[in-house]
Amino acid sequence: MKRQWKIHRKVQECPDGQNRWDRAYLLVLEIARSVEMDQKQTSLEVKHASSDLCEGVDPTPSASSNN
Repeated sequence: MKRQWKIHRKVQECPDGQNRWDRAYLLVLEIARSVEMDQKQTSLEVKHASSDLCEGVDPTPSASSNN
């Protein structure tokens, strides 16, 4: 025997609903700003894929470093 389901919906106002909505909206804006800043920083980088330039952790020695 199949059951017959009836769905009843009712809107219930939440006392802090407006504050929660405002916080969620500000969070979405903050995420969008951070993604935009990341894209700007990435576009400023220069790619040297075809060059012999390599990154390193050792500083270049100077003439005064052997004193």
